[in-house]
Amino acid sequence: MKRTLFVASNRLGDAVLTTGVLHYLLETEPDIAVTVICGNIPKSIFESIPGVERVIGINKRRFSLHWPEVALKLGPVFWHRIVDFRGSLLGFLPGRHRHIWRGGQDDIHKAVANAKLIGLDTPLPPRIMPSEEQLIATQKWLGPKEVQGPILALAPTANFYQKQWHYENYLKLAKELTAKGCILEGARIAVFGAPGEEAQAMPVVEALPEAQVINLVGKTTPMEAAAVLSQCALFVGNDSGLMHTAVAVQIPTVALFGIGKPAVYGPWGEKSLCLKSTPHGTPITRSNNPKDADKEEPLPFDYVRREIEAFYRRISEEPLSEI
Repeated sequence: MKRTLFVASNRLGDAVLTTGVLHYLLETEPDIAVTVICGNIPKSIFESIPGVERVIGINKRRFSLHWPEVALKLGPVFWHRIVDFRGSLLGFLPGRHRHIWRGGQDDIHKAVANAKLIGLDTPLPPRIMPSEEQLIATQKWLGPKEVQGPILALAPTANFYQKQWHYENYLKLAKELTAKGCILEGARIAVFGAPGEEAQAMPVVEALPEAQVINLVGKTTPMEAAAVLSQCALFVGNDSGLMHTAVAVQIPTVALFGIGKPAVYGPWGEKSLCLKSTPHGTPITRSNNPKDADKEEPLPFDYVRREIEAFYRRISEEPLSEI
């Protein structure tokens, strides 16, 4: 039996960005079983993709000793295809076709670069498709589907503090976007965050009315978060893995960028909006220096709210072309 080895990232965002390639391979080579190697954080995403035979989660070890361990777990296989987004030692295993990541460029989006790795000129955006069972399971947080109503998803965290728009901005945004006469009038607010990110996320949860807020901070796996996001009307968050997850489940997505690389990691597609700091490339976190108290933030609140409102109204009214 032919088999494909697919090596994805440890980090959630980079791993999610490879799902478009994985779906393409599963659809064009449906009779070839796929084994995925990835970090334990995104493991639940790959385990939920139909057609994936096996998922091996890894924890990085010193001197790259995790790769020989994985090779032993894989056993003696001659792979039909090896797709390695890590440029790892696994790329040297016996195989017929090899697609090994050698590094990207700062002006090419991952949806394009990832597709080029397997020889395609057509972008392959991230794709996550929750099952009916997974969607039903979201009711433990969202309630029965027939009474859910619109939900605004907020992800005020990121893997680095300089990527984080201040939680007070998220709180104010949540209140204003859901106020009477606004784009998501009366909507509930789902607040996301990974374990360890409570300091940035919980102040938003705790300041919102209990009946309006859905606290998901540290409570979901990445796949459970994806299923919940798929039920939301709009996502607003920092440059993070959750942002790419929102894109992958095809909901309107607004990403707030500062020091990252929006040309490479910005949200993909017509249902996405990327708002960047001024000057571009500066941190979007709020300065704690008293001397900066009177300075405007690199990503001003009024600008963000105005752009989000215009974006949401536009995509709500205009038909979208196929991506």
